[in-house]
Amino acid sequence: MRGKVLILPLAAGGFVPVLHAAQPAEVRKPNIVFILADDMGYECVGAYGGTYRTPRIDILAQEGILFEHAYSQPLSTPSRVQLMTGRYNHKNYSEFGFLNQDQHTFAELAHEAGYRTAIVGKWQLGANSALPAHFGFDNYCLWQLSYKRTKEAERYAKPLIEADGRLLERTADDYGPDIFVEYIERFIDKNREQPFLLYYPMVLVHDPFVSTPDSRDWETNPEGRVVSDTTYFRDMVAYCDRIVGRIVDKLKAAGLYDSTLIIFAGDNGTNVKIFTPMRDGHVVQGGKGTTTDAGTRVPLIVAGGGLEGGRVCDDLVDFTDFLPTMAEAMKVSIPQEWDTDGVSFLPRLEGRKGQKRKWVFCHYDPLTGGKPHRTARRFIRNRTFKLYSTGEFYDLSRDVLERYDIPRGKGSAEAERARRKLQRLLDQFPAWERGDAPAVKKVSLPGLEPRPLVWHEEDL
Repeated sequence: MRGKVLILPLAAGGFVPVLHAAQPAEVRKPNIVFILADDMGYECVGAYGGTYRTPRIDILAQEGILFEHAYSQPLSTPSRVQLMTGRYNHKNYSEFGFLNQDQHTFAELAHEAGYRTAIVGKWQLGANSALPAHFGFDNYCLWQLSYKRTKEAERYAKPLIEADGRLLERTADDYGPDIFVEYIERFIDKNREQPFLLYYPMVLVHDPFVSTPDSRDWETNPEGRVVSDTTYFRDMVAYCDRIVGRIVDKLKAAGLYDSTLIIFAGDNGTNVKIFTPMRDGHVVQGGKGTTTDAGTRVPLIVAGGGLEGGRVCDDLVDFTDFLPTMAEAMKVSIPQEWDTDGVSFLPRLEGRKGQKRKWVFCHYDPLTGGKPHRTARRFIRNRTFKLYSTGEFYDLSRDVLERYDIPRGKGSAEAERARRKLQRLLDQFPAWERGDAPAVKKVSLPGLEPRPLVWHEEDL
């Protein structure tokens, strides 16, 4: 019997009818476009109740499926390593800003399935221009690939970007996100006759909080292009939305929208300096770098690909789930030796029963410089209850900010049953305590060793 996707009211208001998605009429391999916004928590999107202008992302939610319970790692590199490899961080994460070079990615699976692949946007996974190809990407247009991040090597105005083996010319009027989306448009045009996988880890809306070409003072205040000010954050969210719209419009104009699975997500919570008013009146402070909902709950919207739209799904999703979902969509098997952890949610997208995730696990230690970090935490949770490895236990339906630890034996009967179940699950993972030395060694292969460069004017 075909399973149902739970339909909930869209945050934008009103109810949508219960839809029973039909099986795809045609068996084919879809294109995949994965857009990952940087430092954008769920509260930044209008479809989740936020007050920023995100009309194109909101339309994407109306045309597709909005997930209420998608959870990332609290910080960018841990999230990116997890989503690219489909493995929890305790297995393969060794250092901030680095992806161990013995790991495998969804781009390698795409190659096996006959796809053309590209990565566009933010790299920050090891300073060596040979790494995108090593991890399965045929083409790239990236910031922070070979060069260290400095004031002269940023991502917005006058960006320092490398594309397919060359450093792009730049002027003070160039804007990084425009360069990236123009590259994406060309990639779509070039590969429209074959299946492709495009991974777009955006640079927006990460700090520095600077003006965009749509800001009122872009022309009159050149300093606003390089000096961080949180008042520009709203403009950056709007420009992120505009970029998403351009990509969707390109796919539709090329006749590829219905044959392209579009995934939009945030990589972690919003910067802690940002306070976002919601339409219901409460305010969400960004939680980037923390393990609360504000640090780990992110927007996830999937559209295109011939999917039945207008649905809201309350399934749990974590970042190990993207790789198996893409693999199933591309009709390719994941090698057993990759030792992945995710659960494909493609059946849920297609209105089939599939395997629903019952819990989310998080092992978080940013390992800046390869050393244990004071913010390291480990937890396991379901939609309602959350248990940390240190014993703290929270009812998130009543205490989303995690202010009131429920002492053992003092919770409701439901809470205590959940505590016992979550503890049994947590006990299945290798023992770990904050401050432990990294369990995973940094792996650099011959010829791929990090060689970070400092930009000089003569490099162009």
